[in-house]
Amino acid sequence: MEPLTVTKIVLAVILVFVGVISAYLEIKKNPDYWLNRFFALFFTFASLGFFGYVLYHLILNSSDWVIYIMVTTNILLNLCLACLLMTEFILEFSEKKAMSPKFLFITFSLFLSSIFGYFIWTPTVDSENYALGEVNTHTEPGLLIYISIYRLAIAFYVLIKFILLVKKAGDTRVRKQLRLFSIGMIFIIVGILLFLFGNVAGDIGIILEIIGQVSLNIGLIEILRGFLVKEK
Repeated sequence: MEPLTVTKIVLAVILVFVGVISAYLEIKKNPDYWLNRFFALFFTFASLGFFGYVLYHLILNSSDWVIYIMVTTNILLNLCLACLLMTEFILEFSEKKAMSPKFLFITFSLFLSSIFGYFIWTPTVDSENYALGEVNTHTEPGLLIYISIYRLAIAFYVLIKFILLVKKAGDTRVRKQLRLFSIGMIFIIVGILLFLFGNVAGDIGIILEIIGQVSLNIGLIEILRGFLVKEK
């Protein structure tokens, strides 16, 4: 296995652990509040998604299983962004209003729209590289663009809303939390963009994915730091 591929897998493993620890700390802090629950789910699904990412890169004897797990991985990552969207709704509109059928329907509909394409245009494995022990998958360009738009649209929407909420926040602690959430979202957006470019950039694609993973790790940690801000 190429050194860059090993690096990519190691960084994904770190993402898994960051996600698990973050989810635990989130839910432990206030298990009854849906904001904490959805942030915990965001971290959990991100962690599971990157666990799948690690797993399918290690399967070298069944291209079918690579595709099954790769699709599941992307579904989990899309689901984690749906949970992130719910956190913004709660922060902006209150827990009670955000948990109403209207907002749940919006979030669930967007999530479903982001995954149905996988069951129509199934991704494939690069057979030549696979024979050499390298796992590279290819997604139909239109589907890849749509999924990327879904992820970036939610990430940018949440980022903009966090920034606007910072300006409205009167409490110093809340303002600091929202700033850290916003910083985290910037790194997550950079990570998503680098993964997108990595899928179409040819030979330097794996380097972009590695940088993207570093950015995602920083983003998750910054969001966690936001929740760990203590009252003075």
